[in-house]
Amino acid sequence: MNKRIAVLALGFWLAGPVVAAPAVGCAAKRDALVSALSEARAHDNDRQVAGLQEALNNVEAYCDDGALLKESDSKLAELNTKVDERLSELQSARVEGKPDKIAKKQTKLDEAQAKYQQEQIHNGALRALVDSKSK
Repeated sequence: MNKRIAVLALGFWLAGPVVAAPAVGCAAKRDALVSALSEARAHDNDRQVAGLQEALNNVEAYCDDGALLKESDSKLAELNTKVDERLSELQSARVEGKPDKIAKKQTKLDEAQAKYQQEQIHNGALRALVDSKSK
């Protein structure tokens, strides 16, 4: 019994690196639309199917990973500015010395930093995709 568990665990561990990385950029948009489209078809939602099909056609015709990277760069800059603003607000609250206000500002800073980090990861994946296509 323990041997079986060990073999299964080893199998899952070895299979881990084989699993493909999640889609990024236009491929991710396409995958999300295809998934939503099949869900809409399964529920016989003709209007949603039409809208999703049009969106899918637009992604296939016009989506550009380079343009998505530029959008992500802009979003990253905006989020960085937001983090700086939240940090400044927290510092002001600390000067005032009100614990409840400090806690609220700290929460807002944490949320802004989390969004920034998430966008950094997304941006890095997009940059790697664009770089790999340009080689």
